[in-house]
Amino acid sequence: MNRRQYFMALLPSPEIQAEVTCLKQYCCDRYQSQAALRSPPHVTLYPPFWWPDAAIAELEQALETFCCQVAPVELIFDGFAAFAPRVIYIHVAPTPALKDLQAQLVKAVVKPLNLPPTQRHPFTPHMTIAFRDLTKEHFRHAWAEFQEKPFTARCWVSHLTLLVHNGRRWQIYREFLLRNLAPEAP
Repeated sequence: MNRRQYFMALLPSPEIQAEVTCLKQYCCDRYQSQAALRSPPHVTLYPPFWWPDAAIAELEQALETFCCQVAPVELIFDGFAAFAPRVIYIHVAPTPALKDLQAQLVKAVVKPLNLPPTQRHPFTPHMTIAFRDLTKEHFRHAWAEFQEKPFTARCWVSHLTLLVHNGRRWQIYREFLLRNLAPEAP
């Protein structure tokens, strides 16, 4: 059975993506960390999982149904943070709307489709600029540079994005419009 690896994320505005891609490239050039360049800038809602090609329509339908009931969400970026000793990222405010979106995705899509439980940690919204191939030595230097550096931005995101791994990098497979067609609560 043929399977591919996917993950679900929110992609910020093109302007923020361009700025973050420059930061990723800087980390590659200065600290030899290129792994973050293998995906577009994003906030992961559900981490990578394997899914059979024969069942992709089922996954797409579940995401389409879910996204019809979810409103666009604002992403608020504020400074840098780290998961020592390997990851440096842009902090994303864990707003109630963002946390609720992620929790509802798990409830409405992940659990019904029996996706593998890949969440090893609680949901911590972030946008990675350097990870995995960042050595501990380079992490110390990079973190010393980024920990006090300012970064502020915000944008509204109107799509949930399903990304697929093509064997070398992550690419957009499909975007699902967040439509909020659910009736208003009384």
